Formats: sequence, structure tokens, C-alpha cells
Amino acid sequence: MIRRPLAAIVISACIAACGPSTDEVTPAISGVVTAPELATQQPATTTTLVATAVERSPEPAATTPTVSLSTDTSFEALSDAVADPVGERLLVVEQRGVIYSFADATPAVVLDISHLTRHNGEQGLLGAAISADGELIFLNFTSSEEGSEGTTIIASAPRSADGSFDSDNLVTIMTISQPYGNHNGGDLEVLPDGSLLIAVGDGGSGGDPQRHAHNLDDPLGKLLRIIPLADGGYVIPDDNPYIGVALGEVWSSGLRNPWRIDVDPLTADLWVADVGQSDHEEINRVEAGDSIIGGRAIDFGWSSSEGFEPYNNDVAPDTRSTEAEPIFTYPHTDGACSITGGVVYRGDLIDDLWGWYVYVDYCTGVMSAFNHVTGTSVELAAVNFPTSIERDHRGELVITTGNGDVVSVGRP
Repeated sequence: MIRRPLAAIVISACIAACGPSTDEVTPAISGVVTAPELATQQPATTTTLVATAVERSPEPAATTPTVSLSTDTSFEALSDAVADPVGERLLVVEQRGVIYSFADATPAVVLDISHLTRHNGEQGLLGAAISADGELIFLNFTSSEEGSEGTTIIASAPRSADGSFDSDNLVTIMTISQPYGNHNGGDLEVLPDGSLLIAVGDGGSGGDPQRHAHNLDDPLGKLLRIIPLADGGYVIPDDNPYIGVALGEVWSSGLRNPWRIDVDPLTADLWVADVGQSDHEEINRVEAGDSIIGGRAIDFGWSSSEGFEPYNNDVAPDTRSTEAEPIFTYPHTDGACSITGGVVYRGDLIDDLWGWYVYVDYCTGVMSAFNHVTGTSVELAAVNFPTSIERDHRGELVITTGNGDVVSVGRP
């Protein structure tokens, strides 16, 4: 296995101007050592994504789903929601850096890193996830002050006896410097072996000006998979696809701004909602096959293509990857402009939504469900400024919004 120091992934140049450029920027990786003894520090496997006994087929329900929405309460602008099965509660994430428990009538602060980050456009506390044993919360945030490019920080904080998370004992797992302030990705997924999947955007500006997304030696425009260590830093899992030939942390490539990703808890198939550039929003689905989850060595096409259409003609996916086309796209018409993914519904309340992938467009607020078997998408409802759709601790759907609302999805 390979361990990198805390400043693990650093882009060597910071681009001052926002205009497109074709100058190549090569990431600098430092401190790579072979350390097999670190395997003893890896988190133990405590859960599994793939159910061992499932009576119902994982395929989407054949009937057209319908839902109802209810708004529970309001906060400042929210970026994410997190299921906490150990605490049997929902956590909601304010982009300014504060996380609340939603278990009681009065929400309680369980973590505050507002002194370490700033809500500034696409910057701030962007995503969180709970470790498999429930003892750590993982965070994805930017260190930026207003007007700066910022640095992506992946960190963890331990659970305290009262159920809060101790920000005074925050440890840094990974840092990624960013050439621009937008396209930071932000999502995190904890996998059954304790590894962490990290969604990273292409670095920002527009059009992938430095052509990061297809470059397998570059962390930007990727899904990265690592095993975080309790005292900070991480090791790279042995089954990552590019160890020894490219950047070992890379699991998938060819992404513009994968704001939200999902791993189906029954099938381990990977779903990626990638925010489009000019004309198209896209949904990607890759079956797990023999891998721990889907997406291993997959390139999702950006920036040589946007959706199904050609985009940058001077770049292509690396031949060591396998290119996968989107399973569904929709155009920038009638105000649509930015997809907010998105999870596969596996709850108990809404029978006809079973197996459908639920997503929202941030600009129109239209909430839809996609059936990957039939290739059809149906509109369900509308939500103002949706920033995430997540499963709560019961497996039911909640939507967070830029207005600070927590919206529960239920039966009609």
C-alpha cells in the first residue's frame, strides 16, 4: 500500500485569471512511501452495501411513482444531509460550516467548523459522511476566504460521548489545491471496507481549460478512493486501478463537477450526477460487477464530450480507462441548468418509487425520477434551490436547499 502525507495532493500552479487557457498544469505529488505495516491502521469492515438477503428485486417498480413533500424547518443555506444510523438521526449540513442533529424538536449543533471555511458560491462545507462504525464524521470543505481559489480539505472528527463531533480534534486526511473557486465537487461515500470515495470537480473556470478531467496523473475531475487513517493521512487501497501507472488514488475520471454521487445499497452500482457546461446535464450509472462498487477505471467523458455531444476536440479519455456514456441526459431548456443528484430509492414508505433514481434541477426546482430499465424520467414535484437528495437513517428521502429548508419526501 501507499501512504501520502497530509498535504497529499497538490496542484503545482494556481491560475490567477478566470479566462480559458490550454496551458498544461501538472499536479505535484510528494511523500509517497511504501508502508505495508499501515494496513493494521485501516478501519475494520463493519457494514456491507450489498444486502445478503433481499426478497425484492432491485429493479425499479413498474408503476409510475408519485410523492408528497413536507418542509420540516429552516436553517441557513444547506449543502448536504447525512444519515447517522448509530445516533438514529438525520444530520443537516450548513454550507457555512455548521452541522445540526435533526433528531429532536429543536435542532442541536453537533459540529462547528465555521472558523475554518466560508460559504462563498461553490465553496464552504460541501459534504459529510459517517464512518461505518459511527465513530467518525468525514468532512469535505474548502479553506477559502472570499475571492480566493481555496483548498479542498478532507478531514475527520471523532464522536463525543454526547453524540456531537469534536472539532477540536479534527484531523486532516487529504488536501487538494484548486486553480479556481468553482467546481469543487464535494460529496463523500463511505464504502463497506472502510474506504472513502471522494468526488472532485475539474478545478473550475469553464470548459476544463487546463484539461484536468481526463488526465490520470491529476486528482481533478475524478472520483478518488482512499483508506483514511485515524491519526490523519491515508493509504491507497490495493485494488485501485492505476497504482504504479498513474495517480493511485484515482477510481474514476472524466468528470466536470460531480456534486452528488450515490452507491446503491443493494447492488453497489455507482450513480454520478455530473453538472453540465453549456447544454446538457447528465446521469451516469455503472454496475459494480466484481468490484466493491461500480466505476473502477471508468472515464465518464468530460471534457472531450458533454453528455452525448463532442466538446473539447483536443483531448480524449486515457486508453487505460474505459469510457462510459451517460445513461440519461437532459438539455438546458425551460430554465434547466444544473443537476442535483440524486439517490436510488430503497425505502419502505413509497412502494412505486422503489429502484428509481431521484434527482432535481437546481435552477428549475423540478424533482424527477429516472427508471434505468425503461430509460424514462417522470416529474414528481418542485423544490426551490435543491442542493442534495439523501437517504435518512430510515432509508427515506430528504432534500436540502439553498434556502435552508429540509424537505421530507413521502407518500402522496
